[in-house]
Amino acid sequence: MDKPGKGFIMAGSIGTGIICGLWAGFSGYFSTIVPELIAGWVGFVGCTSYFVAGCGRNGFIRSYCSNCAGILIGCTILALCNSISSDWWFNLIVTGFFSWVIQYISHIDLTRVVPCTFMGGFSAFATGGNWKMLLLCMILGDLVGLGSDYLGRWIYKNCMKKKDTKDEWTVVKILGD
Repeated sequence: MDKPGKGFIMAGSIGTGIICGLWAGFSGYFSTIVPELIAGWVGFVGCTSYFVAGCGRNGFIRSYCSNCAGILIGCTILALCNSISSDWWFNLIVTGFFSWVIQYISHIDLTRVVPCTFMGGFSAFATGGNWKMLLLCMILGDLVGLGSDYLGRWIYKNCMKKKDTKDEWTVVKILGD
């Protein structure tokens, strides 16, 4: 199969710009109505996770499952550190253990995308453990990623494919290549 060229990259960029712009506008509006449930930046974590997980149906599912595992782990760390001890050595042990857990569960297909699990975890820390917001905004963010991906593919197929030169986008050309 031929590699998509510049047109595919441009179409994906346009699709992402449109959908992410819509997300920023709508999430900004709804965060004023229900600030405990909507945070635009969390949606962008979910969108980023979608692309990190490889896109498509499998990427969507793996992204969300990995994010949810990270949210669970992050909220558990917060609960343990807040209720049992706030000593630095306890935080060190708990965080080290759960970082190991994140790496270990990467052998499970649904949670194999370690960066997405860490994104879910640090989002839990950033929100103080607001898991309801995180679960909602991560799924909405995954939908933003999915919409960006599919809109870009649609734009490419309908507007750019016939014009595409099939040249890959070269950022830096190394001498001798």
